[in-house]
Amino acid sequence: MATGRAVVLDRSLGSFSVQEFPLPQPEPGTVLLRMELSGCCATDAHTYLGEWKTAVFPVLLGHENVGRVEATGAGGQRDFLGRELEPGDLVFARWGWCGQCYECRTLQQPRRCRNRTISYGGMSQPFSGGFAEYLYLNAPQTTFMLKMDTPASTAVLSEPLGVAVTAVRRAQPKPGETIVVQGCGAVGLLTLGVAKQAGATRAIVVGAPRERLEVARAFGADVVINIDEVPDSGDRTRAVLAETPGGVGADLVFGCVGLAPAWLEGISYVRDEGRFMELGLASDTGDVTFNPSQHLVAKNVTLMGTLGLASYADAVVAGRILEAGRLPFEHMISHQLPLERVGDAIGALNSNYHLDGRTALKITIAPNGPVD
Repeated sequence: MATGRAVVLDRSLGSFSVQEFPLPQPEPGTVLLRMELSGCCATDAHTYLGEWKTAVFPVLLGHENVGRVEATGAGGQRDFLGRELEPGDLVFARWGWCGQCYECRTLQQPRRCRNRTISYGGMSQPFSGGFAEYLYLNAPQTTFMLKMDTPASTAVLSEPLGVAVTAVRRAQPKPGETIVVQGCGAVGLLTLGVAKQAGATRAIVVGAPRERLEVARAFGADVVINIDEVPDSGDRTRAVLAETPGGVGADLVFGCVGLAPAWLEGISYVRDEGRFMELGLASDTGDVTFNPSQHLVAKNVTLMGTLGLASYADAVVAGRILEAGRLPFEHMISHQLPLERVGDAIGALNSNYHLDGRTALKITIAPNGPVD
């Protein structure tokens, strides 16, 4: 019987182990992918820390997945756009929702599924997470699949780029506007790139370290402010305002940091009647003291928030942007690691984003070896 390897996390703050399991024979309507790359993201890092309450251990992680079709069940299968899937096709896949609740069926926003789980199929379905040599997509009614015409090292950005697409679509940057992006991790950089393509004229990026800020310039940043060099939040706010027209503040600020205190600082960057879009705080990092009179009413600010990749439509848009190749996606993937190093990847995400002697930007797992 053919087998494949998958990474299992036994418990929160526990151990990662590479285990071998029998490969399933695809049933009608299902798809078996041979994994190319799986991106490591904050969801994986927070699950390890025990901060995602829907995780049931042991758990199989990895949801930013691209792989090549190994086999389909009887009758074949098609992607979201109706294109038939053939062996060798590169596919971006997303799943984990119920398909039955109000959010899934009526709103068509599976990311907001009230029954969504981090555990995917659990140990009863060992190829239900992307940190594995294979991925078995056995729930076609609740799985999003999109065939991609781009290298795997670009296609693996589909999930974080979809997050950026959702945020930019809702915030609507306009020609002539000045935006600020707080944070220059993967989501921040991709949000910057999409916002500039959507029409924003001037972009200021606040973040660190220097290596990431260099990539931010490649993605369209006109000004970068290094928080390592400007450690005081008041000084940073003054530096940001000095770079906006008339010194009055930005038209639109994107919060992509993921730390609650950064949220209040971001609001200080916004001009009167400006907008603030928070997309980095997907997990609870604590409370802040918010003064509605000063932070909201006095500034006439519009506050918005969005959680993850909201819709199938945004995922399709992300795929088209990736295939067009008009942004420097080649700068994004800093690491491709084997299954045995999933623990190192999660450790870097939960510490200083430094791995193998260099700054990590987007860490990926390459279960079957490095890819282009």
